[in-house]
Amino acid sequence: EVSRDSADEKRRIRSNLRQNIKQYLSSLESASAHYDEYLKLSCEIAGIDMTEEGKRQMLANMNDKKVEAEMQFRQIEGEYARISEDYNRKRHELQQIKEEAQRIAPITDENGNDLPLKEELSKLPENLTELEEAMDDTREKINSIVDNPEVMRRYEQQKRQLEDMKDQLENLNENKAEKKNALKQKRRPWENALQNIVEKVSNLFSGYMEELGCAGEVQLAKGDELSKRGSTNEDSDENLGNFKDWGVQIKVKFRDKSDLQVLSAQVHSGGERSVSTIMYLMAMQNMMVSPFRCVDEINQGLDERNERLVFKRIVQNSTLPPEVEDDPTSHCGQYFLITPKLLPNLTDMENEDVTVHCIFNGPLNFKNFGDWNVDDFLESKKENV
Repeated sequence: EVSRDSADEKRRIRSNLRQNIKQYLSSLESASAHYDEYLKLSCEIAGIDMTEEGKRQMLANMNDKKVEAEMQFRQIEGEYARISEDYNRKRHELQQIKEEAQRIAPITDENGNDLPLKEELSKLPENLTELEEAMDDTREKINSIVDNPEVMRRYEQQKRQLEDMKDQLENLNENKAEKKNALKQKRRPWENALQNIVEKVSNLFSGYMEELGCAGEVQLAKGDELSKRGSTNEDSDENLGNFKDWGVQIKVKFRDKSDLQVLSAQVHSGGERSVSTIMYLMAMQNMMVSPFRCVDEINQGLDERNERLVFKRIVQNSTLPPEVEDDPTSHCGQYFLITPKLLPNLTDMENEDVTVHCIFNGPLNFKNFGDWNVDDFLESKKENV
């Protein structure tokens, strides 16, 4: 009897133990599901926080640009007001001169018909030298004619007109000189700053090309107008303000025995132009503040050696730490390299700041992004093995 009770007790204990184990396993499965949900929600919250931080940085940059644009607008508005005032004043003076000339020497009668004086005035020269010669000729004609009140009246009339025109020409020359001086004063600091930027880009570009075993430089080209005109004075009337002929000139050399040549499709191959373009963009990258840069298939057409060196340079320039902490504008920016393929064994891919996105497209892809489950893929692979 005691033995039978003991056996029953054991069975009861085993049954309770199995139920406890099932409850424990069920609790573990429920806790695992809740933990997975927690991880998913944590990832979503982290993504939202990153998006909000990016938006705040973009808003700060946009506010800075807005302030700069408002300052430029106020400057332009002030300059416009000054020019408008000067224009209205000159227009008023011109109107007064025109009325005075019409009073002294009318060119139309009361009915609006042209008088002979209008045709004579249209034949007068437009520059001072020719006007003075015309005055001399007029004096000779006056001295050669007999005393005629009408001729004298017309002479005095033309004399006054010539004096007025000389005064106007002097005023125009003075205004021209003032404008030229103002342009020179504005051009010098602007040109110096531009030259400094080009030199910085050139130094970086030369260093990057030297790493590839090549050579290169960047120059500020001011056009070929100086050589065409045979003038060496950049401040002369002909050369002052010919900015339409300016530009940035890239010179490269890919062989030891060759000289630096301007980058062009006629001289260089597609791969050489791609390498030069990438290095030039890398040299300019630190000169400009931008949230991101996007380049499409720039590595195509390069040989394996150059492609590896170019990829290394892109990674180095795009993973630089900020020069100033807590400054939203002190960063190198993200760099998006879009390409259908990359070389294998790129050591720079191991940089923790490099992220690779593989984009799949086609009718055999997943219909829903939620079907992408790496754990299921690994489990399926293990089963096949």
